[in-house]
Amino acid sequence: MNERERAKQGWREVGVSGGPHLERMVEMYKELGFEMHLEEVVPADQECSKCYEEEGETPYKVYVRSKDEAGKDSRT
Repeated sequence: MNERERAKQGWREVGVSGGPHLERMVEMYKELGFEMHLEEVVPADQECSKCYEEEGETPYKVYVRSKDEAGKDSRT
């Protein structure tokens, strides 16, 4: 899915993370009632991917959307 399609469906990028921090982000947004979508970052996509590699973590782009936006998506 490209950026334009994501935006049309109500998804917005909120960060790039991996490991324990990613887990905390996912928990937090779920507790706030958001839907989550994660996409693995291809090393060429992210300048700091070396930091994640050194820690043995896989970085992900984190996208969220409200449940209201998800309802709109199913009606279109």
